[in-house]
Amino acid sequence: MFKPYTTAVVFVITAVPSLLQFAIPGLEPALMRNPAAIAEGEWWRLGTALVVQDGGLLGTLFNLVCLAVLGYFAERAFGPARWLALYAAGAVAGEAAGYLLNDPGAGNSIAVCGLAGGLAVAAGDRLGRALGAYYALVLGASTLMGLGTWGVIVMVAVGAAGSQLVNKRERLPLWLFAAVAVPAAGVPAALADLHGVALLSGIIVGWILKGTYLSTSRRTKPA
Repeated sequence: MFKPYTTAVVFVITAVPSLLQFAIPGLEPALMRNPAAIAEGEWWRLGTALVVQDGGLLGTLFNLVCLAVLGYFAERAFGPARWLALYAAGAVAGEAAGYLLNDPGAGNSIAVCGLAGGLAVAAGDRLGRALGAYYALVLGASTLMGLGTWGVIVMVAVGAAGSQLVNKRERLPLWLFAAVAVPAAGVPAALADLHGVALLSGIIVGWILKGTYLSTSRRTKPA
């Protein structure tokens, strides 16, 4: 029976401070990504920002659930080492973009974006690809919330329609999941949203890892 140890360890490391921040009010500000503080030498915030959340209780629960679900499928699809590579890809790209764009914040969602991007383009099973593409689509659509009421309506409609990626996954070609994920990541990236940058990073690393895996498989296949 498959046991997602890497996902479980990262989940605990993330969940404990993320929940403690509601009992210790100063915890999130002390650990969040603060570009001004980072420029003054507090570089460790680029890492600690991943284990606290800036989206309130609902945002925290959403991020933790997504970590558990996408983490499970990513670890089952890629194994611990590639899982860590994808998680790190999203985290590094997102945190770097946040610092360069002077965007303070906190949350592990950018790291989860790395997992989602990798799943959408490289997972061996349709459910993994569908979940990765759907997560990318929902995050991409969430950028429309800034457009007001109509933006929210469009976001909800896109999210509802996108759920068919999961429901109808067996009838869809594999390339479609990547075809959905790439523009879903590109739009928020073009709008200087950290999640778009992190998703694109996960997609790129996922393609690289997929090519490496296939190349290794061919070399080790018995004649």
